[in-house]
Amino acid sequence: MKDRTKMSATATRTSHIRGRLSLVVRRNGMIAARRVASNMVLRGGAALIARLYSGAGGAKPIDTIGVGFGTAPGGADMTALTPPDARAAIPAAALLTAIPAASFTVVTDQADAVQVKIAALFHPTQDLIGVTEAGLSAGDTLYNQVIFEAVNLRVGQDVTFFWQIDFPFGH
Repeated sequence: MKDRTKMSATATRTSHIRGRLSLVVRRNGMIAARRVASNMVLRGGAALIARLYSGAGGAKPIDTIGVGFGTAPGGADMTALTPPDARAAIPAAALLTAIPAASFTVVTDQADAVQVKIAALFHPTQDLIGVTEAGLSAGDTLYNQVIFEAVNLRVGQDVTFFWQIDFPFGH
């Protein structure tokens, strides 16, 4: 009986959508910082996938990366990343970058998952000190949240977000 319980727990773990983020900050071609963290899909993100799956009118693809300042998982019902302290006077647009369609790669030749890879550049338009979270959005719908160790993003840096999201099948 013990083996069956262990196998069931493993099957449950591997049958969920898994996402990982690698964030690389470069200045003058040299790596200044790197962060790696796991992804939490939010209720709005799950509803987004359901709307895309059903062909619902107005369903949009992922088109934006945002950064924020949250230090703890926001919970499945969160709808926005944590804004900076109001005293920082950072406009919302400075926290977002569009993701061009060419940034997405779909990998279908794996044994147990279809994988979406996203590699997108973010160029800070003003210094962002203490960034601790990131997320993908489709229009105004936040798909996920990733929390990581604080990183400073400065004007003149190239920040590359590498997302890898696995959609398992066959379980």
